[in-house]
Amino acid sequence: MGKLYDITLEDEKDTLFVKVRGFFKEEDAKVYLSEFQTMVNTIDPSNYTLIVDAREQEPVEKNVMGDIIAVLNIYLRAKFKKLIIVNPTSQTLKKQVEKCVKEVDFKGTFVCSLEEAYNL
Repeated sequence: MGKLYDITLEDEKDTLFVKVRGFFKEEDAKVYLSEFQTMVNTIDPSNYTLIVDAREQEPVEKNVMGDIIAVLNIYLRAKFKKLIIVNPTSQTLKKQVEKCVKEVDFKGTFVCSLEEAYNL
């Protein structure tokens, strides 16, 4: 099926852009976490905005919910200047993410479009 995510450093916009899509399994989440952390280690996150475009991601299995929480915690611990998530189109996944957000002290912003994310 191919890669379920792209991680792009947009230096000219001081943005780390992540696009996630498809159906993440537990092993996909672990590989993503590793690659994301490797990218973050190359920058000073406090100078960057993190934009995560989750519009094309599909709902996850219950055993992957813990990985969503781990990802949110990694986003928070990196201390980005701004943390913006473009809401998933899937209402089921949106509810899953909202449940996970309640379990962490999430300081990010949820928006409905990529344009809105870049205009914040």
